[in-house]
Amino acid sequence: MQLTLNDILSINFLEIYNNNNLGNEPFNGVAIDSRTTKFGNLFFALHGTNVDGHNFLADAISNGAAAVVVDKKFFSDVKKIKSNSKFKKLFAVTIIVVEDTTVALGELATVFRKKFQIPFLAVAGSNGKTTTKDMIGKVLSEKYDTLVTEGNLNNHIGVPLTLFGLKRKHQTAVIEIGTNHFGEIEYLCKILQPTHGLITNIGNEHLEFFKDINGVAKEEGELFKHLASRNNKSVAFVNADDKRVLKLSRTLANSISFGSNKNNLDITCTGQTINESGKYSIEVFVKKSKKRFRVNLPIPGNHNIQNALAAFAVGIQFKVPPAKIVKALESFKTSGKRMETVSVNKVKIINDTYNANLDSMLSAIEVLKQMKSQGKKIIVLGDMLELGKSSKQHHTLIGEAINKYFKKVTETTHLFTFGKISQHINRTAKLKNKKHYTDKKSMTVDLLKIISSGDVVLVKGSRGMRMEEIVNSLIERLR
Repeated sequence: MQLTLNDILSINFLEIYNNNNLGNEPFNGVAIDSRTTKFGNLFFALHGTNVDGHNFLADAISNGAAAVVVDKKFFSDVKKIKSNSKFKKLFAVTIIVVEDTTVALGELATVFRKKFQIPFLAVAGSNGKTTTKDMIGKVLSEKYDTLVTEGNLNNHIGVPLTLFGLKRKHQTAVIEIGTNHFGEIEYLCKILQPTHGLITNIGNEHLEFFKDINGVAKEEGELFKHLASRNNKSVAFVNADDKRVLKLSRTLANSISFGSNKNNLDITCTGQTINESGKYSIEVFVKKSKKRFRVNLPIPGNHNIQNALAAFAVGIQFKVPPAKIVKALESFKTSGKRMETVSVNKVKIINDTYNANLDSMLSAIEVLKQMKSQGKKIIVLGDMLELGKSSKQHHTLIGEAINKYFKKVTETTHLFTFGKISQHINRTAKLKNKKHYTDKKSMTVDLLKIISSGDVVLVKGSRGMRMEEIVNSLIERLR
């Protein structure tokens, strides 16, 4: 299925210029970057934080764009100077004029999504969205041709672009939806119109904008609110271990529950063991069949038990054979920078630099505590951003957690912190070996002086801290 002129005519446009140029030919996809625009694409000129797509229209057209979507103000300005050689190419193609190009992108994505009568599963939540989404995608792909969000394209631009990747062959779709401001989950649900949904958990995310965890619950809960509005035509997957998610699920007509050691859940983890690498082996009980299945998780961390149970629940609901669910989970690999373990010259580096908040930071530190080491344990942490008034308190809590987790460990533990706010972690932590930095290069130099064979190094921080630069430097030098 492809986009056509009729699809464009069904969104809120203001004017179409040169529409006779198109004829009945469908578009060969959608583009928002002139560098990746291909012949026959529909190009949207989006206003970015640092870049305005309207400045690259000529490049998009040179690369083969069949039509362009521009905003009203831009078109009003260029019509006055259309004789300018800079805009000659623009007036040779079809131009769709809209009030807001980003809103138009979402509207057109919804039109396209409606062409597909397949299950659409939305994955929301504070932590673990991408890992859970990828696990579910892997499980469903054992039986169905499944469209899965690439990476974390989970916002008002990423979700529409993902939907434009739908093809006639697809039988299911697993789409990640994210938020850092009120109203975003509701907006994404209007675009995606999910038939199924899952909230991984409710945690301390983006508190600068949500104020507190109740604000987070209100925003993330918009997914279940959308599913409830569909009455019996939707199914939600409910993490019964999270009391806030459980509360949000009360209005749902159809739900599948999963969790640990609780009675009467649809999917239950009834037992678990952990190895020296911090990886869990779990026993999963399926209520419907009254059967138990052993799953050896290939990635470390207690939090990944919930992610795996969520994927197991989805697989069972979609009638994927349990043996194939187990196979998918046991061969799972994480996306980059999410508890990604790299071994270089007998030094183990845990790269968890994609993002950080209180809950994910605590989980990562717990993983390091659980891992056995032949040498030292080295904690390298950057600031947690977008926490607002809770910032100092949450960084202090990380310091207290380090005291708790590493009070009785046999290995020597070092703490390196970087940034303005992580100094509160450093001040609170009572480790003998600790140092705070405001310069990333200096910290990397000092790290390389103490790292030796058998050490385990955890590196984590918020996206804006770019802690992966430290990981990359360590890998390069240790090799």
